[in-house]
Amino acid sequence: MTKDVLTEKDLDVNEKKVFGRIIDMWSLGSEADPYAQSTKSEVIKYSKKDGLSEEQILSILKRLESYKLIHVDEVNGKAYIKYNVEAVHIVKELQKTEYVNSRTKFIPPHH
Repeated sequence: MTKDVLTEKDLDVNEKKVFGRIIDMWSLGSEADPYAQSTKSEVIKYSKKDGLSEEQILSILKRLESYKLIHVDEVNGKAYIKYNVEAVHIVKELQKTEYVNSRTKFIPPHH
């Protein structure tokens, strides 16, 4: 993808499902630790409920990283999926769709 700004329309349906689950996990975090719930294992567990296999989910996570929407940090043996500022447009757009289930709006800690 060579566009300067990605939008929700640039993602395929499965990418939207996984990214929506990530946004759900982010919205459950606290102000002190916004990524407490967004471990790779939790995202995989919840994304499987959308009918995706673990292999599909891992592949999608790699693509989302390559789009610079997320990054993964290893902390104390756990992989946490974290927000990249480049994702601001897609996060706002997806929060208005059925792909994000959380009633709590995710507000990026960088803003």
